[in-house]
Amino acid sequence: MYVIDVIPIAKGITRETLSYFTSKEIVPGGIVTVLIRNKKIRALVVSATSVADSKTKIKSSEYALRKIENLEKQELLLPSFIAATTEAARYFATTTGVVLHALLPKAILESLPKTTVIIPAKETTQHTDHSLKYVIQTEEEERFSHYKSLIREEFAKKSSVLFILPTIEETERTAKLLEKGIEKYTFTMHGDVPRKDFLSRWNMITSTEHSILIVATGLGFCLPRSDIGTIIVDREASRTYKMSMRPFLDLRTFAEIWSKHMQARLLFGDNFLRVETLWRHSNDELIELSPLKYRSLSEAQQRIIDMRRYKSVNGTTFTVVSDELKELIRQTREKNERLFIFTVRRGLSPLTLCGDCGSVAYCEYCTSPVVVRTAFEVNVFVCNKCGAKRSAEERCKVCTSWKLVPLGIGIELVERELKLYFPDLEIFVVDKDRTPTRKRRSDTVSKFLITPSSILLGTEVCVSHIHGKIDNIAIISIDSLFSIPDFRIHEKILNLLLALRSLTSGTFLLQTRNIGEQVLEYATKGNLLDFYRREIAERKQFSFPPYSTLIKISRSGVREVIEKEMAKLSDHLNVYSPHVFPAFVAMIKGRYIMHALIKVPHGEWVDEKLLEKLTQVPPQFSINVDPESIL
Repeated sequence: MYVIDVIPIAKGITRETLSYFTSKEIVPGGIVTVLIRNKKIRALVVSATSVADSKTKIKSSEYALRKIENLEKQELLLPSFIAATTEAARYFATTTGVVLHALLPKAILESLPKTTVIIPAKETTQHTDHSLKYVIQTEEEERFSHYKSLIREEFAKKSSVLFILPTIEETERTAKLLEKGIEKYTFTMHGDVPRKDFLSRWNMITSTEHSILIVATGLGFCLPRSDIGTIIVDREASRTYKMSMRPFLDLRTFAEIWSKHMQARLLFGDNFLRVETLWRHSNDELIELSPLKYRSLSEAQQRIIDMRRYKSVNGTTFTVVSDELKELIRQTREKNERLFIFTVRRGLSPLTLCGDCGSVAYCEYCTSPVVVRTAFEVNVFVCNKCGAKRSAEERCKVCTSWKLVPLGIGIELVERELKLYFPDLEIFVVDKDRTPTRKRRSDTVSKFLITPSSILLGTEVCVSHIHGKIDNIAIISIDSLFSIPDFRIHEKILNLLLALRSLTSGTFLLQTRNIGEQVLEYATKGNLLDFYRREIAERKQFSFPPYSTLIKISRSGVREVIEKEMAKLSDHLNVYSPHVFPAFVAMIKGRYIMHALIKVPHGEWVDEKLLEKLTQVPPQFSINVDPESIL
């Protein structure tokens, strides 16, 4: 008989390991099924000892040991991957089991008997520059030229390459760009691959003796290929790398941890890397693969339209479509070209104010402003946070006035205006409401690309589906983004503008009422160096990353209860001076939300004493290390 310690691969289990007994001899790294709260759960074996050697442990156990349900697989994961998940769990103040649950494909965990795994007795690498971390900052075409050279180099060394991307669309597109000549040895892995195909690809990846190229989302890290010599993380500045739910992993950070344990070369690449990454490069933490380009060039003819000159007589309305954009639409149709019109918000208008008292129309269950949308030719108020709907035919909740004025520009309003000026214009629309699935978005963009003289109207979810250049691109407005009080918002705006500009082959037109915003000038001129200098100076002034590691602890529920619990949390962490405050949208679905923010000086996280205190925090609190937003 043996006593084994296992890491449960599941959410909601706060203990790092649990103990069970079995009559089978199981080596560490095996996958077993155990019973937890009357539910069968996969678990990773981390140690196994005979009962004779574990008598003291058995006697001191708080609970009677249970028998495992079944041995599923003697080996599944590389030791380096397991070590990386353990280190990542410490960094993100969570458990190894939760990290494993986030990174292991469900298709594999549920089909273990059908999986092929060939793990060598010892992991080796042929690299002389192992564990070195590189960066590359330049346009996509030049970046991919470097990537192809690296892949050829690794194949010549009989090593494999893991290429990580933030989205499924970019994974599929990148595989097509890189597979030429090595189609037989190129594999794509992401969450939309059907289970049967996923299992088949897994088995081919693990059993192919030749060097391979794996193009994947974060699911690619767990693949048991011990010969990976280079890990490439492209689109490094994408916010999608940061998980929005527990355990709030940042896949870029995990790639760095895993590359160290794999002794593999790591490369981060993008048009414009994150400010933190550039700062690390300037402090010799990261090596440049080639000289970083701080001047982003574009072949597009760029125009910034000052929308402040479009004023109505009575001041109650404003212009959505400028004369310059109307002319661009006419030229697009005359030349049989295509035009992508980008807008930030969904609905008709993202904000509604009372014209008498100035009060904002809010959701009845949240503190989020409602958005005006059209449903069956009738205007309704919709909350983008909780989805609640109600008629827009109502009085002001504060002064009972009927004078409710919609403000801002939503995609439905833009579509209405375009049809008013160009009734026969063919418009394709991509947003979360009308194209809720990835396939529908991709199909809509494809139809637009084969339809001359057409318009594609879309929000941010549309951008990653556009592959290749578009004749003309116009931005209706991004002004609403400037009102978001987040320390990363200027970086987000710059990256969005650079991405749209890079897709343009003809005219790039930007409408704005914030004509004096320096970010707009930096983006249109491609002046990345001055933007970085300004941004890094502001972050240093307020001790934001990279000058600190942020830890955000959140709790939601009944307001009175939450305020008391956050006060207790503040006392528990008082040595670290937590700043406690309500969330930017403090009420969602009737639940009040508060945050506590801790700033750990650069280089001091993981702090063992703070980590211990965080592990003592009840599971009702969520802990987010390196949050994308503090709001």
